[in-house]
Amino acid sequence: MKKTFILLGIELLANLVYSNVYFPKPKEGHFRAAVYEHDLIVPEDCLNNVCLREVALGYIELNLQILEEQVVKAARNGTQIILLPEDGIHGYRHLNRQTLRPFLEYVPATADGSIPCFEEEYEDSYITRRLSCIAAENNIYVASNYGTVVKGCEYCEHGGECFYNTVVVFDNNGSMIAVYHKFNLWTTELKSYDIDHNPTIITFDTEEMGTFGLSVCEDLLWRSPVVDLVEQKGIDTLLLPLSWWDMFPHQLAHSNEDAWARGLQVNVMSANTHSSSGWTSGSGLYTSSGHEAYVHDLTPGKGTLLIADLPIKPLKMNVSWNEYGKNNIENFEESGELFKEIAYDDLYNFVPLRKGMSNAKVCTDDRSLCCLVEFVADLTDKTVFSLGVFKGDHTKDGSIAGQFRMEMCTVLKCDPEDSINTCTQDLLSDYTFLSTSDTVFKKLQLSGTFSDEAAVYPEILFNDIQLRPELVTISSDGVLSLVEESIKSETLVSMSLFGRVYSEDPSYPDQFCPK
Repeated sequence: MKKTFILLGIELLANLVYSNVYFPKPKEGHFRAAVYEHDLIVPEDCLNNVCLREVALGYIELNLQILEEQVVKAARNGTQIILLPEDGIHGYRHLNRQTLRPFLEYVPATADGSIPCFEEEYEDSYITRRLSCIAAENNIYVASNYGTVVKGCEYCEHGGECFYNTVVVFDNNGSMIAVYHKFNLWTTELKSYDIDHNPTIITFDTEEMGTFGLSVCEDLLWRSPVVDLVEQKGIDTLLLPLSWWDMFPHQLAHSNEDAWARGLQVNVMSANTHSSSGWTSGSGLYTSSGHEAYVHDLTPGKGTLLIADLPIKPLKMNVSWNEYGKNNIENFEESGELFKEIAYDDLYNFVPLRKGMSNAKVCTDDRSLCCLVEFVADLTDKTVFSLGVFKGDHTKDGSIAGQFRMEMCTVLKCDPEDSINTCTQDLLSDYTFLSTSDTVFKKLQLSGTFSDEAAVYPEILFNDIQLRPELVTISSDGVLSLVEESIKSETLVSMSLFGRVYSEDPSYPDQFCPK
């Protein structure tokens, strides 16, 4: 009874507050969503030393205060759901399980519908109670990432506790409605976090916003849970908290977020941490046809709240990503200027795009994948673009499986006369070179002879690594193109078709224990 009166009081207060603030309702068939890119207060004193829980809570509260301010701001603008970033509360760069432990708290392995804000059993779960109260007090769904503990895990012989990188979702009453443990751990997490024995497919349904699926960061690159959420559960919106830095040329957070929204044909809500020195930025609200709002800004000390209306049911389009390539491959001549170079740890075959050319083709050595490009551009000797192809096992982001199968067609700045300083972009520190260009493509169409089972995600970045969806089209037969009549002076940084062949990924290990 007491809990009921408290809830009614919070709801009444919220109605009084919001009745004095005008904001337009979402467009018909849409809901209002927000993500916050957070400039994390890093717990520097606790990265190399095991801190007391009280010290850890001090850092946690500093971050929570900032995050709460953003939730309140979003709610006052009519937002129905907000996503907060990976590591945005408990921090990152912890050296081991011992230094991480003071930042973790017990959360049930599955959501139980409880309202931690009012439940005595959550008195020692500081983060969980605070988030539940924030959601209830502001009448907003809150999805947040933080580190959690589940007791009774004996299989790894590390003290009977499992540590998880977790997403917890609270509805607008403060009820815990979804809990997801990250499965595909990033390299630095392999020493600290556990995983569930199998990927878990976690969703929650709402009447006003559709069906949501949960994932975290590195999960995006794998079949499960992300693709399974779309194909098995039919989600409308993917929640993706992440802590993802710019990894040139093919893995920048906002570029991948946009590409996967287009390729999966769902909404993607992504919230990143922010670090100028760490090249970490890239958050947004994306639909199957491009972003509604995004940010990529390495200005120091800049957190960003994004709010936009997303379609409850995103538009769908059937794309056969290898149809044009297979039907037209014979119409493209091969260049005699083939060269090989490494890009992001993978050995590509490249051909440079030169003056006087209007198309180009490059194939893998066994010709199982060919990439085709048709173009018109004012090419100069100053900036050299090349067309590249790679098909094989990519190991740099291997998570617990060690590698995944990739098929890639890409157009990027890559000069055969200076390939070490232009093509191997993940090793370069010249951010201006990596993120800008002086070349205008008046026409550019990219396609490939991808495997029938390949899932393809289209990426295209303009000067200052901007997304410009109004300048991009995708045809039903698998051609990624610039809108020719709209191209005036916009210079291009890269265009890629990022293919994933999930069926050729290695099996996950039967047992994983953090080391």
